[in-house]
Amino acid sequence: MTPVLYLFRAVGYGLLLLTLFDVVSAIIPPQFSNPGWQFQTAGGFVERSAVPLIGFILVFYDDRDARKKRELLVLRLLSWISLLIGIFYLALVVVFFLTPQGLNDAAQAQVKAQFEPEITKQQQIQAQFEKAQPAQIDAFMKNNRVTGMDAPAFKSKMMQNAALTEKNLKERMALTNNGQRLALIKNAVKWALGAMVTGVLFIKIWAGTSWARQ
Repeated sequence: MTPVLYLFRAVGYGLLLLTLFDVVSAIIPPQFSNPGWQFQTAGGFVERSAVPLIGFILVFYDDRDARKKRELLVLRLLSWISLLIGIFYLALVVVFFLTPQGLNDAAQAQVKAQFEPEITKQQQIQAQFEKAQPAQIDAFMKNNRVTGMDAPAFKSKMMQNAALTEKNLKERMALTNNGQRLALIKNAVKWALGAMVTGVLFIKIWAGTSWARQ
């Protein structure tokens, strides 16, 4: 075996070993009941799929020539593993189609919990000033040392400010929701396509290494 072939195979086995470390690190501790963990972990597998693909190609490079018997047993196992990995990546596509809606609902609930208290506060301010009597507004202005305007003008200004703040908060909440939804969809589509391509490539590796299973 030439030094170049030896180097190819050594690097290939090294990349597969590093991939194994990544997989163990990603799934421990497991959180299979957590859709967010499922989504991000599956996405991580897709993002790092180039490393095991290159590793398999380097390991299988140059067919059976100058292979020891023990290595042929390893290659037979790796050939079948490549098929299982291919099926696994194709199965990940289901994750990217099923989990985004639930994740989007949870994200929107968090955004609502963040903005809703302040929106409610502004609505209460409008309601309070709407029902307030002139004497109450005068007392409020006096307590807060407001000068330069009469009670009706102050009431109108406060209601307008509260309404404008409420509108701005709702717009920010909608923008946040839309941004999160768009990012979720983009990742789901990108990772789903990546999982399909990766799955097909691993199955092609399995089909192209039939010599290792003989």
